[in-house]
Amino acid sequence: MNSEVFKNLITKRRPKYAKSRIPVIEAFANKGKSKSEYSQFGPIYELYIYAFVIGLKKKIQLPLPKGNMTKDFLEIGKWKGGSSLVDFLLMTIFTHCEEIGFKWNELEDMEEPELNKVVDDIITFIESYANGGLEYLQQEYNDNKLLNSPYLFVDLLAENSEFIEEDDSINLEIEEADEDIVSSTLSLIKAGESPNTEFKSTLRVNLHTNKPDDKMELSCIKTIAGFMNTKNGTLLIGVADNKEILGLNTDFESFGNKPDLLDEFQKHLDNLVEKYIGNSAYSLIRISFPELEGKMICRIDVDFRKSGAIYVKNKSKNTEEFYIRRAASTTALNPSEMINYIDNHWS
Repeated sequence: MNSEVFKNLITKRRPKYAKSRIPVIEAFANKGKSKSEYSQFGPIYELYIYAFVIGLKKKIQLPLPKGNMTKDFLEIGKWKGGSSLVDFLLMTIFTHCEEIGFKWNELEDMEEPELNKVVDDIITFIESYANGGLEYLQQEYNDNKLLNSPYLFVDLLAENSEFIEEDDSINLEIEEADEDIVSSTLSLIKAGESPNTEFKSTLRVNLHTNKPDDKMELSCIKTIAGFMNTKNGTLLIGVADNKEILGLNTDFESFGNKPDLLDEFQKHLDNLVEKYIGNSAYSLIRISFPELEGKMICRIDVDFRKSGAIYVKNKSKNTEEFYIRRAASTTALNPSEMINYIDNHWS
């Protein structure tokens, strides 16, 4: 039995929720209403996943009531056609396999009754933590402790999440480009691109059109995320694929007649990391600006993220994407590949 078959067994199931949670669901889930007392999280399935994560983070696991005190929910696989949120839910579940009570290496040899028992346990795991999260929301709602804002749910999750534990700073760390950095940078360029080293000619300017291009920016961000999800690496901006040192002047000129073009470059890079990855990435990145052959380049040293995966927000597609490093390139993984990779890389 492979991971895709296992995933399909789970997504065919319909989790339950307690009927007593209907008031809080009505308050926070967008069911086509034009107005609400609170900023709404979206469709019910989004609120359900959110409540599950809150329950998990706060360690509030509440069993559902028995009998006719519950309602069946929609099949997991039909939650917005199997969206990236469903993949996130499954990824979270699979990283808690020991708590649920199964081991990956045992699944292949399980008979159908045993396998069905594992799936039952997973659904119970989802239901109990979602019920705990809804209980927390209900209590905060009853006590009037929730501040209504467009970031209500983001703020609540941040307060209760381990995902941001690395975010001790609010800006990228800039290092002085001493002789050691200059020397090691020259060595990296001489060795060429590799799983640990990537060259980019510019941060934002498309050299074919000589204009800023979101695709160029996203390409740099994908590389940074790929290192965070794979192993430590270095991105050099201002160096061509053929090892030619181009420098940052093309990017600098794109900022116009600003008094401090290096500062503009730094701020723009800082904003890109926040926009596409989030503030939790800052503590994993160190920036320096060594001068080589009379030209300044940008060196970005990236650490592997030990506490879990990093995702890139693709605004144009309204999705989150997962990247890793393979050979001398950055590669996106599809959902089933991502689940297997995360389980093997962080288990």
